[in-house]
Amino acid sequence: MSTRSPVPTLSEQYHPFDDGVYDCVKKVIIGEDTQGIAYITIQYVRNGDVVQLEHGSERGAQITETEFEVKDPDEYITCIEGTCGEANFCDSPIALWTEKFYHTVSEIQFTTSHGRTSPKIGCKPEADSFTFKLKGKNGTKLVGLHGKSGRFLEALKAYFVVVSSTLKQLEPQGRSDGHSWDDGAYDGLRKVCIGEDGGRVSSVEFVYAKGNECITHCHGRHSNERKQFELRYEDGEYIISFEGTTDKDGYISSLIFNTSMDRSSDEFGKAVANNEFFLKPRGFHKLVGFRGRSCVDRINALGANFAVVLAPPVKKLQAQGTNDQGEEWDDGVHDNVRMITVTYVYDCVVSVTFEYANGAETVLGDPHGILDDRHEKKEFKLCDNNEYITSVEGFFGQKWISTQSAGDEFKSIYYNMKRLDFNTNIRTYSVMENNTRDGYLAVVPFKLEEKGHKIVGFRGKSTEFSLQQIGVYVKPIDDAN
Repeated sequence: MSTRSPVPTLSEQYHPFDDGVYDCVKKVIIGEDTQGIAYITIQYVRNGDVVQLEHGSERGAQITETEFEVKDPDEYITCIEGTCGEANFCDSPIALWTEKFYHTVSEIQFTTSHGRTSPKIGCKPEADSFTFKLKGKNGTKLVGLHGKSGRFLEALKAYFVVVSSTLKQLEPQGRSDGHSWDDGAYDGLRKVCIGEDGGRVSSVEFVYAKGNECITHCHGRHSNERKQFELRYEDGEYIISFEGTTDKDGYISSLIFNTSMDRSSDEFGKAVANNEFFLKPRGFHKLVGFRGRSCVDRINALGANFAVVLAPPVKKLQAQGTNDQGEEWDDGVHDNVRMITVTYVYDCVVSVTFEYANGAETVLGDPHGILDDRHEKKEFKLCDNNEYITSVEGFFGQKWISTQSAGDEFKSIYYNMKRLDFNTNIRTYSVMENNTRDGYLAVVPFKLEEKGHKIVGFRGKSTEFSLQQIGVYVKPIDDAN
């Protein structure tokens, strides 16, 4: 008598995959049929080498293949969206976010930082299908995929990383609809061309400098009425701010650009009273890229990416901590520090937030790290401009963390900032004591100080669990306001 091995069901054939993290995604190839996404092939780039990975095994004459390629070096995928629905052959579990569904990926679409979108790839969603959207925050790019696959693509999640969190990204002003785009960041801007149509800005064209190259980005529809503003890039001129108005429907109706040489462009478009906006970040002085939203013949909204201009007498001191973990952050350069807020747990600093003075204005920096009411908190308020920070010192260390899983013990190394002291010309503000019994294997002391200077800005790296690195900008005390 012969025996027959049981045939695995579709759900049993599905297995998780995790591509890890790469420098960027170069190309995606999608195989589709009437049931949905049969497979996805991704070409990643790591250190200049192309690595191709594939998920989903269904093949055959019924499969249609579609490619979507990221063509420009500065372009990257910012969003994946699509639908999930029941496949006719079998239900199968899909894990998306924190919920569990019994569906397969039926349709998928990609969007890039240049506002390009792939076609919608896959089969038409059923009535009971649900949509999903995978997107990072604050200018992040796709660097890896993970999920579940077998015969078909069943679940999809994504890794995103911040392209440059050392930039200050000002949100686009105007309407909230239209295709989103982000030109990224360059060495500078050479020329601005604006198209006008019926009292509105119909298109924008920006010519950026990247080394010796000129890279042009266009958004909206070209118009016969075009004006331009050329910067003296070779002389070091750059845009420090721009202003404009929106019309009654919320579209961009006028624009004016202001530069580091006290020049302003002519007014592009037609100004509308009482609908003005002005974009100029505090602590970040140089516009290095535009971002916004547009439709076929209109500019719906316009924002920008700004960078710190590091020019004498400002200096940047080497950050202390680890380079291995965390996302970069940068508060920029200001006149002085007004207040320090630190949250911490028993063995490490969790987050830092700084409030700065710029002339008579107060600028509140973003929190760096996760804010949680369960954490201990200290706030240090400096005495206006009479008090200033002269140095920051502390201890940075590594420790083993043990975890239990299915009876096995796993050990991982964690890096933490275990103490911080902010020294001013008047006093010292301390966060935590140097506890020698807190389980650290190696502890490294550090001090950020430049004699005769004061700290006018902070930068560093943070994870959701702790502060990983801290650095500073300094100015001579006699030169700083």
